[in-house]
Amino acid sequence: MELLSTGVEGLDAMLGGGIPKGHIVAVVGQYGTGKTTLGLHFIYAGLRNGERCIILSFDEDEESLIDDARSFGMDFDSYSDSLEVTRLEAAEVKESLRKIKSDLPEAIKGMGASRVLVDTISVFEALFEEGERYKALASIRNVLKDAGVTAIITSEADKNNPTFSKYGLLEYICDGAISMRYVRSSVNGGMGEVKLGIEVVKMRRVKHSRNPKPYEITESGIVVFEREVIF
Repeated sequence: MELLSTGVEGLDAMLGGGIPKGHIVAVVGQYGTGKTTLGLHFIYAGLRNGERCIILSFDEDEESLIDDARSFGMDFDSYSDSLEVTRLEAAEVKESLRKIKSDLPEAIKGMGASRVLVDTISVFEALFEEGERYKALASIRNVLKDAGVTAIITSEADKNNPTFSKYGLLEYICDGAISMRYVRSSVNGGMGEVKLGIEVVKMRRVKHSRNPKPYEITESGIVVFEREVIF
């Protein structure tokens, strides 16, 4: 089984080497936990490995994403021939989901892409009623699976349970799920220190760590301290 690096050394260690090729992985996080940054690490690792990659954004435009990556030392500009960044208008996508089913596979095949980042799917999910939301997510999942790519799909976390995606569906259609959240210590029953914690909730066919680990968002991006405990 071939494992692909996430671009984050400590996270790769938690995963036993990386994400299995062909997996679709949900990255779920609260606001400010770095889920988009993790996705950018994943794409940059692919570019540096000579792969072709696609970023589909329901949130930021191409310039903003490239600037975000640059702020962490990721030089996407040097790989412009191997990277396609597309901003999708969620409302238009809802009306033309059938179009995505044909256009995305063609884009993946046309450039020979092996990695895809979808950021953030919550904007897209919000446009569907509960009964249709699963079908819409499954359609995107099936497109990615049929194309044979390895993909990360980011999602906002549920406000009451930060381990789960906003609508509680994404993690069930994906091969893996990674949770990024704020963790607060309890000191004498009061409000203690807040740290960032990352957890591999599931990853099919991988013997992974099940212990949450602390991480930081530095000038170089995400650093996971896989040998440490959160508190």
